[in-house]
Amino acid sequence: MRDWSARRTAEQARLDELNVGDPAAAAAALAQWTKANPAPRATVAQVADHIDHIVKVAGIDHVGIGGDFDGMASTTEGMDDVSGYPALFVELARRGYAQADLEKIASRNMLRVLRGAESYALAHRADPPIESPVAAE
Repeated sequence: MRDWSARRTAEQARLDELNVGDPAAAAAALAQWTKANPAPRATVAQVADHIDHIVKVAGIDHVGIGGDFDGMASTTEGMDDVSGYPALFVELARRGYAQADLEKIASRNMLRVLRGAESYALAHRADPPIESPVAAE
């Protein structure tokens, strides 16, 4: 994706230079270039690679996935929405993730963190806001 972005940026600069004073022509030409050179999309295997990396760095108890796909410029091939999650879990299982680990990734880790946040909030509900601490006099 970085290579594609660099090529697109270079093409945009080239077209802007060739179409000085005519930004509409530059934009139209860039749209044609983008249509002929679509941005690459990540694969399910690449998403699994990222999960593997997070597990290696932080541990299985610190990995989770969410379903907020709003506002994304592009999605993963085969995972345009949450209906693609089964493909990801099949890939993770193929890589040797145990059922318990898949459950952690799917929801158990997130639920544990949310419960911890609720518990902390309840225990500290009378505390002053930490965003703007007041100096004690």
